[in-house]
Amino acid sequence: MATTSPSHPNAGAPSSRRRSLRVTPGARRRAAWIGVGIALVAGIVAVLVLGPNKNPAPEHFSAAPAQQPEQLVEAPLGRNARRVAIRFIQTAVARKNLDEAWTLVGPNLRGGLSKKRWTSGENPVVPYPIDKLDVAPYKVDASYTRSALLEVALLPRKGSGVRAQVFFLELRKNGSGAGARWVVDNWVPRASAMVPR
Repeated sequence: MATTSPSHPNAGAPSSRRRSLRVTPGARRRAAWIGVGIALVAGIVAVLVLGPNKNPAPEHFSAAPAQQPEQLVEAPLGRNARRVAIRFIQTAVARKNLDEAWTLVGPNLRGGLSKKRWTSGENPVVPYPIDKLDVAPYKVDASYTRSALLEVALLPRKGSGVRAQVFFLELRKNGSGAGARWVVDNWVPRASAMVPR
């Protein structure tokens, strides 16, 4: 039978290795809190992953072909588009003959208003006291088969106290075939609103 020699200096003392493996009450509490935290996080993840989508809404697919985005094909600005732009400025912008102006604007510029309210002058078209539109310098920024963007420079009526102003005018071709027609889709000042002199 093997016995430990009493002459060894550390024979009766506990080893330092045994002391390092001893768990203190503080360490037990920390381990318990860490375990509670891990269980809480796991519970939240389980609810998020498994909970709300147990009965997803059924998906419905159409047999119709998917709509492709409009292809932008460059084209010169046509005579009908120019005529609509000019008449829009002479009517909607000048606040004259708003019944005709109603027929020249698209749904975007109508802003969901009824014809009665729109033709009363309460509409989103920025007005401008134009002098004459015989000569109104404009620049075509972009022109396609179904849309165009112009910059139009307007001169004010004498005595109006308003400076000359440049506006962006956006045209869009609505409909197709023989029923297609150009309308004004947007009208905004290029810089700030009208500034008094």
